[in-house]
Amino acid sequence: MGNPSAVKGRHHLMTPSMPSRRGGRAVRAMAFTLVAVTSLAFGATGARAADTPQDQFQLGNEYFNAKLYDNAVEAYEKAVELKPDYKEAWYNLGIAYAKQRKYKREITAYRKAIEVDPRYAKALYNLAVAYEDLGQFEDALDTYKRVVEVSPEAADALVNMGILQARTGDLDAAIASYKKALDKDAEMADAWFNMGIAYARLGDKAEDEQERTRLLELEQQAYGSAVKADARYYKGWYNLAIAYNKMGRIDEEIGAYEKALEARPNYPQALYNLAYAYEDRKDTAKAIDAWQRYVSAAEKLPTEQQYVATAREELKRLIEGRVAN
Repeated sequence: MGNPSAVKGRHHLMTPSMPSRRGGRAVRAMAFTLVAVTSLAFGATGARAADTPQDQFQLGNEYFNAKLYDNAVEAYEKAVELKPDYKEAWYNLGIAYAKQRKYKREITAYRKAIEVDPRYAKALYNLAVAYEDLGQFEDALDTYKRVVEVSPEAADALVNMGILQARTGDLDAAIASYKKALDKDAEMADAWFNMGIAYARLGDKAEDEQERTRLLELEQQAYGSAVKADARYYKGWYNLAIAYNKMGRIDEEIGAYEKALEARPNYPQALYNLAYAYEDRKDTAKAIDAWQRYVSAAEKLPTEQQYVATAREELKRLIEGRVAN
């Protein structure tokens, strides 16, 4: 027998990852790329000048692109020492500090760039994310608002702001931010996806059955819009399947999991839930196939071990039942 304490039932809703330059994220990155030098300084003989700010800036970029971050920091620091109002060097220095995990210095560098140019949208955006990394959520929210003020078309900043508002419990404000992002880009799958999650959380809290049903319909519509915008958005298909499950629409649930698996064939959570959905539909053969595919995909994943134990129990039960019949 498998582990008797293994969790039974479907995998949970997929929630968005927090914006971060160091991992996956639920929205498109707007900044986080180095500013390239536009020109180099040359002396009267045609030789490249040794210690101009632009030279140090270029050198920092070359070190950064070679992943020599300590050297890059040294070069950028020299550039801003020689030219304290060199906003691009301050900006790149902030990114280099992030690679060193020196987040307070990263924040200081972006703020220096913004002192030079208060409307420097890329620096403001990275500053907001850096504040989030340090748990300074109010500062992050204020900074995202500044990004939108100076760059009104920055839909990704609005989505990140919504994710942060949802994380701090203000789901209505989060939905408002997602809607503003969608006003600027109606095909932004990430905004629809995160809106669906916000509706799901509101629905979980709703005490009135009619209100819960209304929110569930909005949740389903949001995920539907996400996958309409991007047919290979596997996270959207996965959460859409869960919404269909809550509605009791098994065939549509199965179809959504299958779409998620078209985009990501060995997606363990979708395979696991798909197997249960086929069981609900009394399709034993397809349930067995889905469980076998799940075990193959998940058996070496540490985070799936309790689910793998359940899958093996289900496989044994279904196979023995089929033999008995």
